[in-house]
Amino acid sequence: GTELLHRIMERERLKEEGRNAEEAEEPLPLFTSCCPNWMNMVAKTAPDLVQYISTCKSPHMMYGAIVKRNSEALFGCPPESIYTCSVMPCIKKRGESDHREFSKNGIRDVDNVITTKDLGVLLKKHDIDPRELKSEPFDSPFQNEGSSDDPSGMGTGAGQLFGATGGVMEASVRSVYELVTGTQLPRLELEEVRGFEGLKEATVPLYNKETGKGLDIELRVAVINGLGQAKKLIKKMKDGEVKYDFVEVMACPGGCIGGGGQPKSDREMLERRMEYLYNLDKSLPIRRSHENPTVKKLYDTVLGKEYGSAEAKEQLHVKQVYGET
Repeated sequence: GTELLHRIMERERLKEEGRNAEEAEEPLPLFTSCCPNWMNMVAKTAPDLVQYISTCKSPHMMYGAIVKRNSEALFGCPPESIYTCSVMPCIKKRGESDHREFSKNGIRDVDNVITTKDLGVLLKKHDIDPRELKSEPFDSPFQNEGSSDDPSGMGTGAGQLFGATGGVMEASVRSVYELVTGTQLPRLELEEVRGFEGLKEATVPLYNKETGKGLDIELRVAVINGLGQAKKLIKKMKDGEVKYDFVEVMACPGGCIGGGGQPKSDREMLERRMEYLYNLDKSLPIRRSHENPTVKKLYDTVLGKEYGSAEAKEQLHVKQVYGET
């Protein structure tokens, strides 16, 4: 969300100076970068889009970088003594973690990736039935003992949405609107970008009429589900038929909930998974990413205090758009 806001503010500044918005070092529209299949497509077939791709690493690569590169400060142990393994719904996450951009001094940020299907096989092999396991509190390594809202480090409702198509967009818009206007988005659920359609669109005013705060612009967003749809939309954008400020692209049906590493997924199962994520979002006490106590704590301790700091850019962002290894 903060990267999108930075690009919006840069565009508005250039406009005020009477300059072309295309002169921006980081121009709009901004495309998401968390789907490795989409990144592979950009690297192979649309390298001219690189300057429009978000520099944010995907969530599990951010997690790995923070854990490994701050292991002494956070856990009192060297990074080589930590083995990080991500459990992912996506088979392409393995290749993503192999890229040289995601290591430092020869130490990988994420050592291994298994799929949710792999996890199921392991549980079965060891005769473990999850339905028979006793419920226990979530044991995040970033627990917040001082937070009454999120003591276990569960995170935010916005974070739960990432698994469904439109979720990254919805989470980002919640934060951008509040950071610009100083008030909560009147309607947190952005229904227009939910569902299974190949292309979903929405317009979100970034101005609060009641308080008079914000930017007098309307944020034009699009959500793409499927790489075929992405190719069609990119052509329309290049031909000048449509214009957007922010575009989310997910390759798999329904988003990550329909990833290739998931157990068998028919439409009914995908709908159930999607609805579960929406319910998780509603159930958590914190529903906006920028209010996450864990994120605030990490910025205070190891990420340079402020969004966009040099430390945050070094650990959470990557300039190069990567394809297959």
